Amino acid sequence: MTHFETLKKGAQSMGVDLSDDTFLTLVNYLELLEKWNKAYNLTAIRDPQLMIDLHLLDSLATLPFITGNEIIDVGTGPGLPGMVLAICLPGKNFTLLDSNGKKTRFLTQVKMELGINNVSIFNERVEKHTQQGYYDHVISRAFASLEDMINWTLPLPNENGNFLAMKGVYPESEIQQLPDDVEVQDITSLTVTNVEAERHLVRMVRKGKN
Repeated sequence: MTHFETLKKGAQSMGVDLSDDTFLTLVNYLELLEKWNKAYNLTAIRDPQLMIDLHLLDSLATLPFITGNEIIDVGTGPGLPGMVLAICLPGKNFTLLDSNGKKTRFLTQVKMELGINNVSIFNERVEKHTQQGYYDHVISRAFASLEDMINWTLPLPNENGNFLAMKGVYPESEIQQLPDDVEVQDITSLTVTNVEAERHLVRMVRKGKN
């Protein structure tokens, strides 16, 4: 089965319905990631099939939660989930932030080669990011803990914005360590094709928000 067929079949089994053009762009992104990974070590995962499952399909599982128009992916790495979501949602604006210059150079190349016009790429630490109080969603799968994520990204959402944390097992102890500024909106168990490990999405908001 080709990368295209594997990705499309995996996405459809998760209820993700995208155009063939979108799947093709995602495959082109995957091929760029494979190519650059050999020289720049952007991800520890080398096998393209595992990249489809653990990177692309894992990112696609968050699509139903992206309801706003301004999204920042903090610690995006090689664009996970931010670049994947941007390819799928061309009508929304994505800011991809990472302090690793190799990773942001890769993302700049992806943006240019694939014509992804709805992403802005920042090579900086999150505390230096000036667009505070701006975003509908602050998403990340990079942080070690929910507490770290909130401590670093608390100023970024707008008045009605939320935090979307991609996690593995149900993060019971991390929830108890959350700062007083935020509360958990809900925690959703995600099903990712070919991934048997637990996956959860934790939605959090500042206290006093819906």
